[in-house]
Amino acid sequence: MKQMFKIIVTGDESKTQNAIAEFKSVFKSLPPHKIAFPRGVSSVTDYADKIHIFSKGTPIHSRGALLFNHYIKKNNLDKKYRLIRNGDKIKFLYLKKYNIMKQNVISFPDENLPEELGLHNYIDHELQFQKTFLDPLEIILKSIGWNAEPVATLEDFFA
Repeated sequence: MKQMFKIIVTGDESKTQNAIAEFKSVFKSLPPHKIAFPRGVSSVTDYADKIHIFSKGTPIHSRGALLFNHYIKKNNLDKKYRLIRNGDKIKFLYLKKYNIMKQNVISFPDENLPEELGLHNYIDHELQFQKTFLDPLEIILKSIGWNAEPVATLEDFFA
């Protein structure tokens, strides 16, 4: 973000758009723990449900933690990976809907997302990029009348 602010202040809309596109390419190549949202989870057990894994109204990061714990146990990985407990620092990622778990989120302890869960190919990089980087940046861009991506106009069409 610091580098992006420098580009916005010293450059123009086109340079900013190019920098965003370049960073998006880099972002997609980063490992899960580098692009995930950091959070603290204080009440994992409060939202647990024996039938549905989590109860209705569970916050997204807690839902991801309950899913993580469930699939770690289900895959007999609880000797290799510790389960998420109340008070832990975690990270969470959005997932594409069509994944092994059929859920749109997964949380994991501060370490990396276990490969054994088979979720690395289902990370929703587009949504993750939007939520972690573009949404905060667009507040600034809109205030100065810029767009994050080039926008075609009628003038461009007839030029």
